[in-house]
Amino acid sequence: MSDTVKHRAGHPGVEPVGRGALYADLARYYDQFCAEVDYAGQCAFAARVFDAFASAGGRDYLDLACGTGQHLQAMTRLGFTPVGLDNSPAMLAQAQRRCPEARLMLCDLAGFEQEAGFDLISCFLYSIHYSHPRQQFVETLRRTWRALKPGGVFVFNTVDAAGARQQHDVVTHVQTTDARLTFTSGWYYAGEGEDLDLHLSIRRTSAERTQIWHDQHTMMAMTLADLKQLLLSIGFEVTLLEHDYDRLVPWDGRSFNAIVVASRV
Repeated sequence: MSDTVKHRAGHPGVEPVGRGALYADLARYYDQFCAEVDYAGQCAFAARVFDAFASAGGRDYLDLACGTGQHLQAMTRLGFTPVGLDNSPAMLAQAQRRCPEARLMLCDLAGFEQEAGFDLISCFLYSIHYSHPRQQFVETLRRTWRALKPGGVFVFNTVDAAGARQQHDVVTHVQTTDARLTFTSGWYYAGEGEDLDLHLSIRRTSAERTQIWHDQHTMMAMTLADLKQLLLSIGFEVTLLEHDYDRLVPWDGRSFNAIVVASRV
């Protein structure tokens, strides 16, 4: 973090850290902001999907946008051999400490090269939408198809573009020993086109100063119908499930959030 602090007489300093530094600077806080995410439950769900849909015969596992390695750790405990991919060195450093047995790759989602190497690939927390624009998104899906062994399964969650307009900001507060942290995230969609903006901000307030991080990502907006047709055109078999990690339930066609099971046959 920058040591520059803008002081105001009689008030804590306010330091706008700027856009683009959020994931690097806040990697050590990431797990605290995601404390309510049920990583173990998501991984148990992924294992059930694997048992129900996969026929590849192995347990080689890749987590796309693996972040700090929570899914890698949980899937290792479930008997999978873990590999993680992320474009943040700071996040991968946390993942390596959490799951030292994992092999890690530093690259974008559309940039990895693997031929028939994995029985199961996951991409949770809506991270598939980071592939933008559409050309990049399509390339990510193509490379994922190639990375799966025949009989392998790709499982990820997604939001329909129409549903993104109805999402509200999520605000999380975390109290550490020396500061209070507030994390805010929200999607913004104009109602047409492929641009889905994700706005992120973090405020860290201590006795000495307040620091504010802002970041914005343009993500991929797509309807579930369009996504399914795209996956089919690449060669996947596609099953849409309700966004419920406790059960394997077919998507009812009405909700805007879904879990996608894409199998390479």
